[in-house]
Amino acid sequence: MIEIGNRLKELRESKKMTQKDLARILNVTPQAISKWERNKSYPDLDTLVKLSIYFQVSTDSILGNAKRSFLDSLFSKQKGRKNMEKEMSDLTNENQAEKVIMIFSITASFISDAGFQTQRLAIKMEKIAKEKNEAIAIELYSSNKVAEKGIQADVILLTPEFAYAQEEIQQIFPVKPVKTISQRDYGLLNAEKILVDSLRELKE
Repeated sequence: MIEIGNRLKELRESKKMTQKDLARILNVTPQAISKWERNKSYPDLDTLVKLSIYFQVSTDSILGNAKRSFLDSLFSKQKGRKNMEKEMSDLTNENQAEKVIMIFSITASFISDAGFQTQRLAIKMEKIAKEKNEAIAIELYSSNKVAEKGIQADVILLTPEFAYAQEEIQQIFPVKPVKTISQRDYGLLNAEKILVDSLRELKE
């Protein structure tokens, strides 16, 4: 059984916050915070990610799980499909005209400022691809969709705050380029550089 109550309480108190303060930030009720801290219920994945970002700790730390990572759990069903993924990738390279660049963000909702930034970046990349007559589709997903959607990508890009997952995602998709967008390029919406780098990965 997952017991994150004590850890959540420690993190909250380290910031000298009340349950009401934390509830306001997460847009939940103080009663929900109380139940989490008493291990009567648990935050969902999106809320867990928000907690990780706010307290600047890994999701593993919140879960009290030092050995097994968050992404290990996320990809556990994916590990048996590595060989299939390789075969599908080979077929894709041979037969698929349009290439797909997927951008994954740890931000649970694209309504946030970071979400808007990612959307703006994707729109610019797609526009530049059309100007260059490149058959490229740019798709956006939250981090919890990597295992489900990543197999369909030709290039996987991670926003800067999701950089910590790059090595693990690369292990799951060993034949796909998995790259983190630099903080500078992301902040400046340097769409052309990001696109050109991605196209170079496709050709290598």
